[in-house]
Amino acid sequence: MPEPIVFVDGLFQMLADLPAREYFAPRPVLVPDLLGFGRNTAAPREQIALPAQADYVAAQIRSAGWEKAHVVGHSIGGAVAVLLARRPPERVASLINVEGNFTLKDAFWSQKLAAMSETEAEGVIESYRGDVAGWLTRGGIAPTQEQVACAERGLRAQPAPTVRALAQSVVAITSGPEYLDDVRVVLESRIPFHLDAGEKSLAGWDVPEFVECGAASLTIQPAVGHMMMLEEPREFLQLVAGLIPD
Repeated sequence: MPEPIVFVDGLFQMLADLPAREYFAPRPVLVPDLLGFGRNTAAPREQIALPAQADYVAAQIRSAGWEKAHVVGHSIGGAVAVLLARRPPERVASLINVEGNFTLKDAFWSQKLAAMSETEAEGVIESYRGDVAGWLTRGGIAPTQEQVACAERGLRAQPAPTVRALAQSVVAITSGPEYLDDVRVVLESRIPFHLDAGEKSLAGWDVPEFVECGAASLTIQPAVGHMMMLEEPREFLQLVAGLIPD
C-alpha cells in the first residue's frame, strides 16, 4: 500500500471539497477537521494554536495506524506541517508547502485579524459569508456557482473565534526566530521539502533565500492564485501527485 497523504487547511477549510480520495485511490487520504473546525468546533481555545494543531495531526496519523504520511499544508497549514515535521517520532514522509507562512510578511492579514476584538473579527468574517462571490472576486477569482458553494462551506466550517485564535498563533509563531530554525532543521533532514505556489500569488509569498536554496523543488501552478485548490482543483491534485513518489 502506498504511503498516505494528509492535507492540512489554513485559516479557512478550503481543502475538504477536493476530490482527493477518488483521485489518489487506492492511496489513503486524510483531510482532518483541525481543532476548532467542523466536528471539532468545541475544542478549547488554548488548543486552537499551531503547535496544538501539529500535535493533533500527528495523533490522527498515528490513530489511522500509519507510520508516516506525505503532508500537504496550505497557508497556515504549511506552518502546521513544519511543526509536525519536528514532532518525534517522525511522521512526515515528505512536506509540500503550499504558500505556507514563513515570516510575518506572509501574515499581513492574520496580523490585522489578530488585533481585532472578537466582535470585530466576527463582523469581518460574516461579511465574507454574506457575499461569497464578492469575496472570491476580490481575491482575483471569477467564481462559478460550484466555487461559490465550496467557498461558502469553507467559510462556515469554523467560527470566527477559531479564525482569530489561529491568526494570533501564526503571528506569535512566525514573529520569532525559533520558527525559521525549525524550518532549517526540516530542510536539513531527510524529509523532502517542496514549495508550491500559484502563478498569480507567487510574487507576494515571502520565501527566505535559504528556503529556496534548500527546498527539493518549487512548482508553480499556472493562472491561479493563493486558493489554487478552489480555482483548479484537478490541476492542483495533479501537481501534488507529481511531487509524491508512487
